[in-house]
Amino acid sequence: MAKVKPLLKILASVWIVYNIAALMVMPNVSSYFGRVASKYVGPYANLVGLNAGWNFFSPDPAHPMYLKVSVNYPANEDGSYRDPLFTTYPPPDEENKVAGLTRKREWAVMRFMVIDPRRLRQIFGPWLCRQYPGAESIDMEHVVETLPLLDEAAFNKDVNLLDMSQERRYAKAAVRCDGTGDEESL
Repeated sequence: MAKVKPLLKILASVWIVYNIAALMVMPNVSSYFGRVASKYVGPYANLVGLNAGWNFFSPDPAHPMYLKVSVNYPANEDGSYRDPLFTTYPPPDEENKVAGLTRKREWAVMRFMVIDPRRLRQIFGPWLCRQYPGAESIDMEHVVETLPLLDEAAFNKDVNLLDMSQERRYAKAAVRCDGTGDEESL
């Protein structure tokens, strides 16, 4: 009997650790770690009812999105054209790793504007015209850079993530900077 007691303690400890592992893996079985570990704890979790997902882990990161802006200028007096200015909104900010309050507001404004393309033409376009005096027209295009799934990134670890991402284009709008875009018409 004295030899059985330590063996029961070890088995009970292993069973408790295994249950805790099932409790940690099964609520987020759709994650990368959950898919890998579920083959070890999934059958047991399904049998005892620990297979319910709670979704308490953070979601996938949001896809980077921005507006590509092309500022077009009128012809010069000699008939030559000034090259258009190409920029993005919000402007890229490589030196700051943590976004400040201003940067977060720019992201929120851009996302609000692209929900309805009319806002791009009637609100955001005239604002951009005021930011670039002398512009004749402004072309805007909503771009979303898709991020690869974690499985794809792990499988292709030798490939740069930017090379695996794809640009998806959604809303487009063009605005003439002669004062015809008015917020009242929204």
